[in-house]
Amino acid sequence: MRETSSRLAPRKGVWMFPAAPAGQLVEAVVRAEELGLDDVWIADEGIAREPMAVLAAAARETSVIRLAVGITSPLLRHPGAIAATAATVDELSGGRFTLGLGVGGQKSLQPFGLATDRPVAVLREAIITARAVLASESAEGYEPAGHALGRRDVPIWVGTRGPQLIRLAARLADGVFLSGCTPTQHESIAAAMREFDSTAQMALYQSASDVVDAPSVLAWDAVAAFLRAEAERWQPAAVGINLVDLNDGSGDPVTLVERAVEVLGAV
Repeated sequence: MRETSSRLAPRKGVWMFPAAPAGQLVEAVVRAEELGLDDVWIADEGIAREPMAVLAAAARETSVIRLAVGITSPLLRHPGAIAATAATVDELSGGRFTLGLGVGGQKSLQPFGLATDRPVAVLREAIITARAVLASESAEGYEPAGHALGRRDVPIWVGTRGPQLIRLAARLADGVFLSGCTPTQHESIAAAMREFDSTAQMALYQSASDVVDAPSVLAWDAVAAFLRAEAERWQPAAVGINLVDLNDGSGDPVTLVERAVEVLGAV
């Protein structure tokens, strides 16, 4: 990590929507490592490309970049199976995997008619179960078996925008991943995080595009200044760019990663 003044500079990364061909997504992860990025997050959108499979393939083609799913939902997969998959990708990568959990959005849940009126309880139970599987320890509803993979120290981050889930993450998770938010939401969530005496870290990712068609999206030429100011104000562990031009399957992920690296160089 680089150091600025008296504190460590934030890690830098990109978030990718899994609508591009899987091979291109792997190539983009490899290119991100070649260009010096620290982290790559790939979303889980249910019926889009399978992020864990893409990250497993990328794990064998890279050596230092951190690989993360951001985020996957226990409404789509049993949290024990999520943890076993996370442990496997972590093993393949030599300990470079981060598990991002969240309730999930409409793109991932709606095709299956999934929803919950108890998001905090669902996520709390998922974190507890996933931690037990990753630690190879007993928990309510889980007892380790002889064929279990064994202990893997995989950090668990929570992707959320709601205050109740922020409080949960501050208590139980290793970090909070803020993505797809408006600048105002970033501010309110980051402020809420600071209210807790928590060791949970924060990653602040901003959506960027040449077409600014939503409050959560900034023009590419405005992202560096925004992230630089936010990093100074909130001192997150990581900052990055959401490559939202991949959301509809358009855009080349390698080219977008290269553009993001250029912008992040000014943060």
